[in-house]
Amino acid sequence: MITEIRVRPYQFRRLLLSLVAAFLLLAFVLCMPTASHAAANPKELLDAGRADDAIRLLVPQATGNNAEASNDLCRVYFSLSDWDNAVRNCERAAQFEPANAIFQLWLGRSYGEKANVAVNPVTAYSLARKTVAAFITARSLDRRDIAIARDLAEYYATAPAIVGGGADKALGLAAELAPEHPSDAAWVRAMVAANANKQEQAEREYTEAVRLDHDSARTYLDLARYLRGRKIWDRFQITVERAIQSPHIRPVDHYDAAELLLNTNRNLPLAAQQMRAYIQGGHTEEEAPLFRAHFLLGEILLKSGDTSQAAAEYRAALALASSYRPAAESLRRLGQR
Repeated sequence: MITEIRVRPYQFRRLLLSLVAAFLLLAFVLCMPTASHAAANPKELLDAGRADDAIRLLVPQATGNNAEASNDLCRVYFSLSDWDNAVRNCERAAQFEPANAIFQLWLGRSYGEKANVAVNPVTAYSLARKTVAAFITARSLDRRDIAIARDLAEYYATAPAIVGGGADKALGLAAELAPEHPSDAAWVRAMVAANANKQEQAEREYTEAVRLDHDSARTYLDLARYLRGRKIWDRFQITVERAIQSPHIRPVDHYDAAELLLNTNRNLPLAAQQMRAYIQGGHTEEEAPLFRAHFLLGEILLKSGDTSQAAAEYRAALALASSYRPAAESLRRLGQR
């Protein structure tokens, strides 16, 4: 037997109002961004390593004379190692705002990376000259920005004179940095000495940089890179471990330590631990893209023999950056794409 339910007029009105309220609440919830898409500005997207979302946001904006959007888009492509698109967008940004030091810095970085992969020596030479010109312009526009100074100093210390490098230029810049940034100045002097094959002096300067920066992880990792170049493996590994144990360690240092261990095929369990610490720490940064952290963790796991988890990390990278070719190629090699 079906019992008939009667709704009195006032009950009906109350029910109707409740239904309307519920509908409006549902519509509001559906229109709200989900937690995974809460970041609405390029900086947050870059720091979160969400390359696909950043491109979708920025491509419509990077038109006309929107220099800021063009620079942000350049940085997304830079993180993807897409040097052609990075250069194209950074050139656009610098064209519209040539007096912006940060735009010049990223233009120089993009030229430099494109020069590194250029097959034609004439093209590489031209791009290298453009690189140093952009760094010099950036430095002239903002003499207080240490990132600009470090990039220019590294170029001076490691590039040959024919493309604008030179030990004298690097040491001159180190002298300028010394009063306010003594550790960075020691780092520059160390690179100059290493490039001149003055190994004892180079190591002294790297060690001095560590001391001046109060045993920071960053400076230990700079020393570790130097030791890797000299293939002093025992001290290399000890130095990486000291970096990890430093009380002055940034989230990105975990990433850098893991990448160093991966590239030297040493202590892969520690490398995996450090990369997971970075991924799970909640403080990812543009300079160490999250999608690339997943990819590198996949590489570490693959070398460790865990192919299924490696594939999962490659997929995690592609979920954030579908055009990141190294992750796609690694999946193809595993026969899983």
